[in-house]
Amino acid sequence: MTETNRARCTVRGARGLPQVEHPSIPMTTLLKDPIVIEPLGPSEGVEPVRVGFLSDMPTGSELGGYLDPIILAFEDAMNEGRLTRSVEIVAAHVVGLPTGAAENVVDAYLDLVAQGCVLVMSTGVTNNALVLMDPINTSGVPLITMAGTTQFVGPHCFSLANGGHGEEAAILAAFLASWGLLRVVVTGEGTDGDAEYRRFFREQASLYGIEILDEHYFAQRPSDNELDATLTRFRDELQPHALVYCGFGLHSGQLNPSLDRIGWAPPKVMNAAIMWALAGPAWMDALDGWVGIEQTLGDHEQLEKNPNWDPMLDRHEERFGYRPDDTMTALLYDQGRATGEAMINAPELNGLGMTAGLERIKMMPSTLGGPRTYIGFGPDDHRGYRGDFMFMKQLRDGKFYFISYHWPQWPISGNGRATSVPQ
Repeated sequence: MTETNRARCTVRGARGLPQVEHPSIPMTTLLKDPIVIEPLGPSEGVEPVRVGFLSDMPTGSELGGYLDPIILAFEDAMNEGRLTRSVEIVAAHVVGLPTGAAENVVDAYLDLVAQGCVLVMSTGVTNNALVLMDPINTSGVPLITMAGTTQFVGPHCFSLANGGHGEEAAILAAFLASWGLLRVVVTGEGTDGDAEYRRFFREQASLYGIEILDEHYFAQRPSDNELDATLTRFRDELQPHALVYCGFGLHSGQLNPSLDRIGWAPPKVMNAAIMWALAGPAWMDALDGWVGIEQTLGDHEQLEKNPNWDPMLDRHEERFGYRPDDTMTALLYDQGRATGEAMINAPELNGLGMTAGLERIKMMPSTLGGPRTYIGFGPDDHRGYRGDFMFMKQLRDGKFYFISYHWPQWPISGNGRATSVPQ
């Protein structure tokens, strides 16, 4: 049992906590024991409010690494005196699409509902969010996803997105135009979930005067020969100003080795798939040199930052003994705070009540994003992040470096072009 100022938790930290195989759902593991966070003081004599966490990532299986920022979020709400009810977290990991099976993803969510969870937080892959949409809206138990799709809709579908398919496309097109990179080739995955990226990028490219010379999307992981041939054709036949990647990013780590093999070094611009670099050193190396969309400013960047970001990292480091200076930490913490506020606002602590509680959140402080990011929901308005929650950065030598915010501007108002391309 670990105590902070006004809160008590059953674990010192979640990383490395034991997991067990789910008895009936394939490719699914469970946190062996729930985590309980409770306010200090006299007990109210009621059971904790049970919430779920579902990891649906197509790789990995470790659950605990996701949960420390969520624990901190609930403890912070209790330490502020905001949250006076105990919370119990039940967590599961299912190998999701595109490598897993859709029925397992649905069953893992419904299992959390059957265990009495009144809300489910999650990581969120677009393909999984889309197969979950109907079960969520039927069950009446809200789920908060990080998936960037605009198609995750319905009375109980909420997002605090790691990116945003339409917003990412707009930011990419505006960035390319501002740097004078007006003739581009585009690649990425060819899945149904990635089709939304492609459609939005075509529309935004038209708005900003970007000519798409050609597009090539891979339905499966391409062979080295197939990828080399595609990129060689792009270079030799089309001579583009830039190579653009739009997609989920699972195979994006193959591009740099291919570019090295064929001896091509174009400007490289990517959507939020660049955040796969956060998965580990191998991904960092694989995406080095790319410019892409990020959502937090690092300790090494001397810029005006979100006023909640550094203080949260300080508390996280003091509480858990490490400082995870990355976007996933902010996304998870914000889900925890939004869930806590939903509990406070809810007319009753069940699925329908938690949906109503989320919809009452207005201009809630965000930890993700720039200094003017905030969170808000409303009826039929379930995409939470607002303001400067995405910006362009370049990955160099294992660190992200800020390049620019997105300043929406009609082309006729001025070209706003930069003087040189990031190297």
